[in-house]
Amino acid sequence: MAEGQTLPPESVLMERFGVARQTLREAYRVLETEGLLTVRRGVHGGAVVHRPNGTVAARNVAVVLESRGTTLADVYQARAMVEPACAELLARTRTAEDVAALRGALAQTARPDTDAVVAIRALMAFHGLVAHLAGNQTVALLTDLVRHVIELGSEQQVVADPVSAATRRALRSGHRTHEQLVGLIEAGEAAAARDLWQRHLEGSEDFLIGGAGSKTVLDVLG
Repeated sequence: MAEGQTLPPESVLMERFGVARQTLREAYRVLETEGLLTVRRGVHGGAVVHRPNGTVAARNVAVVLESRGTTLADVYQARAMVEPACAELLARTRTAEDVAALRGALAQTARPDTDAVVAIRALMAFHGLVAHLAGNQTVALLTDLVRHVIELGSEQQVVADPVSAATRRALRSGHRTHEQLVGLIEAGEAAAARDLWQRHLEGSEDFLIGGAGSKTVLDVLG
């Protein structure tokens, strides 16, 4: 079924699958938990279908990382191993539409007076866009799986000191580097794009983790 379609009425499904109402509703609860259904109550309600996405998987991955005592430094290192390859691939395969999308994302981080949390979220969204535009669905999903942890960790670092000179400097530097990356991608400079993104990730890791490299995923997720 397509996104947004509604399942048939409960009575129809009960007859089709030969199950009791309680069994059907338990199935609904499972599917809601997995993000595959939204059950609307009332006269015009029903079970609305959703396409699978990485949100639930990301939460599950975070739980696994928690159980292993994984540190923030470990998660950031994983990102630095993957995202530069995405930048390189995107520079090789970019289209005019890709470049336009990247420039649109840049506009969200261009104002220096933007709220620090809003700014860091926009910067993180840019990273996700680079991974997705690279075109490899498997790699895009893998980056999504760790982004939940990275975004929370980054926000906590910024929230702890939102108006300091160091935070503002880091946000401005991030925007400038993102601008440079878009230029390299548009020019098809694949190797330069990869190297720039590698340096950027390593530098931003130093700021975002700060002295909290030994923090675990559990510390971040609370």
